[in-house]
Amino acid sequence: MAIYHLCIKPVKRGEGRAATAAAAYRAAELVADDRTGEVFDYTRKRGVEHTEIVLPLAVARQDVHWARNRQELWNAAEAAEKRRDARVAREYEVAVPHELTRSQRVELVRAFSQDLADRYGVAVDFAVHRPHRAGDERNFHAHILTTTRAITPAGFGDKTVLELGDRDRARLGLGPAREEIGEIRARWAVLTNERLQEHGHEARVDHRSLEAQGLERVP
Repeated sequence: MAIYHLCIKPVKRGEGRAATAAAAYRAAELVADDRTGEVFDYTRKRGVEHTEIVLPLAVARQDVHWARNRQELWNAAEAAEKRRDARVAREYEVAVPHELTRSQRVELVRAFSQDLADRYGVAVDFAVHRPHRAGDERNFHAHILTTTRAITPAGFGDKTVLELGDRDRARLGLGPAREEIGEIRARWAVLTNERLQEHGHEARVDHRSLEAQGLERVP
């Protein structure tokens, strides 16, 4: 049975976190942080099936080779933020259906990552992980890191609309951020169900709460 899970959380400098460290850990790579001089080495970490950086289609057609390098990308994202309490990245943690094969899991996460990249103009760095050895063997999942600023061939531009407060969003004629988060959650469900159907599986996921679905059972 496929399970729906999508958790969205910010990576905040004010909490002692860095985008460089987050990217290194999730991709099981070594990333040096130019701002702090720290080196984050997670090359001994196991369980990573696939890593990839996705760019908006409009940007990918241009000369942006630097953005496909994990260390360059996240150091540039850190350098673009001057505030001590800056939000340097946004993470989407998703459960990937165990019914899918490895290549199908990658395909699904790539499609969602491309969707985010094109919707917000951001760079997206995703890593698909196998289940932890001591946990549920069906727990395939992915960590998707996005920049909080739109990417251009020359570097980073303005913060995306998703990072704006509701007052600023209202000035742009946009609804509350929670509504947009709801749309993202729904989009993951749609893409997941499309892949499950495409590959002959009856299982489906639903981003709505059990109450919203009219179901009375223990989650």
